[in-house]
Amino acid sequence: MKSRITVIELSNRFVKVMIGSVDKNQVIVHYVKKIPTRHVLENGSIVDRENLLATLAKINPINDEQYNIHELIDDAVIILPPYGLEIYGTTQITSVISKERVIGNQDIINIYSIISNKKLPVDNDLIDTIPEIYRIDSGERYAVAPIGKISRAISVQAKVHTLPKRINAEYSGVISSAGINISHKVVSTFAISELFATYVDLPSDYFLIDIGAYSTSVSLISGSKLLASRSFAWGGDNITERIIECFNINEKEAEHLKELYGLDTRKMNFLYPITTSPDGEKKRYAEDLNQIISESLDKFVGLANVSIEQLAVAYKVDTFRNLPFILTGGGSKLHGLLGYLKNKLNKEDIRIVAPRTIGARDPSLCACLGAILVHKNHPGVVEDINTATTTVSRED
Repeated sequence: MKSRITVIELSNRFVKVMIGSVDKNQVIVHYVKKIPTRHVLENGSIVDRENLLATLAKINPINDEQYNIHELIDDAVIILPPYGLEIYGTTQITSVISKERVIGNQDIINIYSIISNKKLPVDNDLIDTIPEIYRIDSGERYAVAPIGKISRAISVQAKVHTLPKRINAEYSGVISSAGINISHKVVSTFAISELFATYVDLPSDYFLIDIGAYSTSVSLISGSKLLASRSFAWGGDNITERIIECFNINEKEAEHLKELYGLDTRKMNFLYPITTSPDGEKKRYAEDLNQIISESLDKFVGLANVSIEQLAVAYKVDTFRNLPFILTGGGSKLHGLLGYLKNKLNKEDIRIVAPRTIGARDPSLCACLGAILVHKNHPGVVEDINTATTTVSRED
């Protein structure tokens, strides 16, 4: 059996657990579970730690007859939100320690130790280091660590992912308190971009828009690599809350109406009520629901446009208006969303992408699938050393 990787993602509506392996750069899912939880996160922060710990206790150990899995989660890759994400570029070099000048595992650990022990230009924590190019004395370049090659020195060009200390401490702390060792930390938008890089029909340059329950991230992807992300507080549950408020119904019914009808712009020959107020006095119609959802989506588009403008200016993307928009996440499942956005933005190249992995087609699982790929391809050398900070230059 291929080496299995366990991933945990904490979101406002679910704790997600996935166990998978990688074969030919494709994820094979052995187990996946979404355990419901509500209102434990706010703008990337954990606001109900006890509730989250109680939910984590329900999944460990895993006893699932459907998947025939009965095991304790000893360690896991954890997914962190991109709130406050800053990405930097760095190049470091170290001498090869072997007398025979044969590059070994310790040389790779040493070069990442250099990265991790330098100071960051912002007061963030180093979360992950993603190697891009290794070089040796001969001038040869490698995408993976050149173990066994002969050289007096080795250098690496890498991306450094950093997050606010508060977010790192909160998420790491709750996972550790649940008795689970953290084997790797991966930022969600990076995980998704790595998954989508395996989909050959998707473009290499695009804006990735990940719509969650109460937050959305907009990321600039260039050459299939994550350059930067911006996040804002709006998600699919904001629509549900507006339906509750306007229709004066409970959350379960509001969620049902949203999922059943979405933004339904079909022309009907007759009107029929889709719900009635609790006192039976007021009937609500599909056009009423359309108005609520459209107004909420108008707010979403405004916030997304601000994030896109910020990224375009910061990274000098002159043709950013021509870049495709790739949408994913649980909020992307809203019926009628694609047509609304194409009309609203007057833009055709907008796509909603769900995972293509058997057993995990839900778009809210994209980050879990991507994190398995990341851990397999970039196993987080920095996790094996004393993680600190690094002096690097910000990438434009």
